[in-house]
Amino acid sequence: MQIIFRTAPVYFWMFTIWCISKVFQCIYKQEKTVWELIWDQSLIYFDEYNLFVDGILIISSISTFWLLAMYSIFDFTQKPAFIRKYKVNPNTNEPPDHRKFIKVLVCSTFSGFFVARPAIILIYFGLKVRGIPDIRVLPNIQNVLITCFINDHLLDIVAYTVHRLLHHRLIYKHIHKKHHEYKSTIAVAGLHTHPLEQLFLGIMPLGLGYITLRCHIATAWIHILSSVINSTITHSGYHLPFLGSPAFHDYHHVKFDCNYSILGLMDRIFRTDKAYRNSIYERRDIVLMSFESTRELYPDVNDKVL
Repeated sequence: MQIIFRTAPVYFWMFTIWCISKVFQCIYKQEKTVWELIWDQSLIYFDEYNLFVDGILIISSISTFWLLAMYSIFDFTQKPAFIRKYKVNPNTNEPPDHRKFIKVLVCSTFSGFFVARPAIILIYFGLKVRGIPDIRVLPNIQNVLITCFINDHLLDIVAYTVHRLLHHRLIYKHIHKKHHEYKSTIAVAGLHTHPLEQLFLGIMPLGLGYITLRCHIATAWIHILSSVINSTITHSGYHLPFLGSPAFHDYHHVKFDCNYSILGLMDRIFRTDKAYRNSIYERRDIVLMSFESTRELYPDVNDKVL
């Protein structure tokens, strides 16, 4: 079930926010939800091109900034104290190397302008050829959730293939080795990638899904937001209650030659998750529904993996 619903916590919170907006719509007897009103205002000031290209860049940048800020406060201040028990690998990156941290931010900003933006423009014209759904009509919530669900699994197939290729001995040291400098991950590790990796493992697989499914621009916004949140949580180094688990990808950084996919489906098919499924990481790969940490629920005692 975790394979199918690994991204479910993010969509659950998005769906909850949408439900709250519907409640307020009914209370105040409005014709539209607050999100529909925001979209209508966006249509006044932005055309189709800007909504897709600039919209995706703005959403991904803002969400990355706030999540990175939150996790970085945890890492650099090591406060609040109660958060420490949710750290996946205690006593690592405490605090992180601040010079390396700043370097990653500078390089990722550079890549945003000179790699991400041109790639998103290319995706836009690919989607334009396929036919972009009418931006004046928002898709319903069922359409959004189904499209995002299918897109996640298409992404899993492409990302698994590219990721395994990046681990090939003739390619790894030139591109993907940079990302694996963080054996124990922190939130900024998700940004610590070679520009070619950002392009072929990060952006283009998403774009292929949007083009294949003829995504509405608003759906692409929601999916890119979900992807950014999941990527940041996955690399955060913290397994917080009511959010997704970083255990699956964290094990990849620890052991290197397994867990190449995002959801885990392709790893299960090709049996590249065998060691993971026999480790304590697999038992900890859950959504915490209480304030107990996974280390309290599943202690390290006699586990050879750790």
